[in-house]
Amino acid sequence: MWWPSAARTMLVTVAYTFQVERSGCLNCGVCMDVCPVHALDMTRRTGTSIESGAVRHRASADAGGQDWMMEFPIQTGVCVGCQLCATECPTSVITITAAVGRTALAPPQGPITAAPETTGWAPLSAYTHDALREPRGDPWGALAEWRPVNRPDAWQTWRGWGDPATARFLAPCQEACPVGTDAGLYVALVGEGRYAEAFAVAAEYNPFPSICGRVCTAPCEIACRRGVLDEPIAIRELKRFAADHGAAGYPRPVPAERRRVERVAIVGAGPTGLSAAYALIRSGYGVTVFDAMPVAGGMMAIGIPEYRLPKDVLRADVDRIVGLGVELRLNTALGRDISLEQLKAEGYDAILLATGASKSQRLGIAGEDAEGVWPATLFLKKVNLGEPVELTGEALVVGGGSTALDAARTAWRAGARTVRILYRRTKEDMPAQHEELRAADHEGVVIEPLVAPIEVLRKNGWMTGVRCVRLAITGRDADGRSAVAPIPGSEFVIEASALMVAVGEAPDPSILPEGSNIQVAEWGGVVVDAESLATAQRGIFAAGDVATGPRSVIEGAAQGQRAAWAIDRYLRHQDDGTDVATYVPSWRVTPSVPSTKTVAVDLAQRPRAEAALASVRGTPASYAEVSLGLTEATARAEATRCFRCDVIAQCPAVQVQGRRSA
Repeated sequence: MWWPSAARTMLVTVAYTFQVERSGCLNCGVCMDVCPVHALDMTRRTGTSIESGAVRHRASADAGGQDWMMEFPIQTGVCVGCQLCATECPTSVITITAAVGRTALAPPQGPITAAPETTGWAPLSAYTHDALREPRGDPWGALAEWRPVNRPDAWQTWRGWGDPATARFLAPCQEACPVGTDAGLYVALVGEGRYAEAFAVAAEYNPFPSICGRVCTAPCEIACRRGVLDEPIAIRELKRFAADHGAAGYPRPVPAERRRVERVAIVGAGPTGLSAAYALIRSGYGVTVFDAMPVAGGMMAIGIPEYRLPKDVLRADVDRIVGLGVELRLNTALGRDISLEQLKAEGYDAILLATGASKSQRLGIAGEDAEGVWPATLFLKKVNLGEPVELTGEALVVGGGSTALDAARTAWRAGARTVRILYRRTKEDMPAQHEELRAADHEGVVIEPLVAPIEVLRKNGWMTGVRCVRLAITGRDADGRSAVAPIPGSEFVIEASALMVAVGEAPDPSILPEGSNIQVAEWGGVVVDAESLATAQRGIFAAGDVATGPRSVIEGAAQGQRAAWAIDRYLRHQDDGTDVATYVPSWRVTPSVPSTKTVAVDLAQRPRAEAALASVRGTPASYAEVSLGLTEATARAEATRCFRCDVIAQCPAVQVQGRRSA
């Protein structure tokens, strides 16, 4: 492959080699089917066929197999290292290795000229018409029908890139994004300096592009194939860069041309409620959003500190939604100021419950009701709403997720002399993002792994410290995290004047009216139909944390999309069988890329870009944003690290160094 000018000073050829452990190979050909660059083939029979011992028919006994039979996969073309073959292999016997140099390629095996007999062995596609790549260049020619297929269910082992709803391949990063953001496209546009177009792509499905550029959990980065070579692309940072530098040139979304008579009430102005409002208003419905808080945004506004998500950034995304015509009624709580019956009486044709999960879970230990013990969400809410909160001495935080990290960093700003996080597993097991841990370390927060509180000590009603126990790793649990057990005799006391509890949140079912036939699960969430998100009460839907339990901002936005599309079908009295999870809105943007009509893939190993952090030492009261984002030069250079999985399978102009001529 060839490299951009920034990397041409060191032309290093990195080759990927395909290897298969033949003793475990099923000879199914899936690896060949899924390869996006057609770098694999299957060997043809040279002697007694491997199938002849397992499948006998009238010809095999004499011929020892048939000319149409395939045997083992081999590498006949240049591999791009996407690892899709290894991921899809049913027996996990494929490995892809990278090394400096060139890979010896086997010759192509040529076309198959004879069709299999119907009484003998035949390829899976002959029966299912269900293979994984586009109709071009496969060795079966006209003897089999091939088409890309997406398999979303966990039990479907062979998961292809193909999306039958759009007849196009999806890159792993886009497949991993809960709202389907085309990350590869906006990353490429950043690399070309087309920031307004990049922002338009980032905002295409996601109504919170600026917010997610700062606080998204970035599942796209976990799926990024660049991580096979060195490190995943800094996709979230590039989204933030596109928002910071492209939002000014991005025209506001255009309201729907046709307004419908139906009206929808949404209870909750968090990620799910606002996302649903965005999709519904753009589909022509009248939308009113109610929220108990004095500000819109839900936990984005009252749970995430300003030094991580500035208020002007939050307002910009919210204003973009409200500007389409969404009516926003704040300081209006369900069960206190309005009821479901009132909303129906006001003429709303559908109601969406998106009230989130703000009820903090308890530790369940002695002394937990002492003064100085805070639910972390309540502590963050008070600080974010500007209420006076002052801490002194040492503060402790129990938990390992984003809420715990936010509470710890905020406790220091609220006056705590030192802050320690107690986490019952290892630091590597903490669900918080790497960037959050990095920032916490930057600000002096101490993390105590393998420690659990067992009692809050108090005097005259006020906490004075926490009795803890040390834990030992005993293995792995079902989620792959460390399983732990207390170490006998390891108890110790930490003196502290404040304790923030961040061990999880749950929905508050008390908002529902008594006697309602809306069902509530044992854990407090509203029970909904898994497909339609409808509750047991006709016309009332529920989505987001109130139905799923606590999730991330981007997952909440995806739930809002699904709810909007389900409500749209309900109000149109339609049920065409389309899965709401794959419904594609009509306002999709399609900017052209690349402008050069070629794609360059940079395989020079280099580290992932990382945003600089502002100095906060000596200024604990400052709530200014800590992460400074990427510079323009750094962002554009980072964008060129992308493998462009979104186009490489279809682009006719991928330049690959060392490709063998046909």
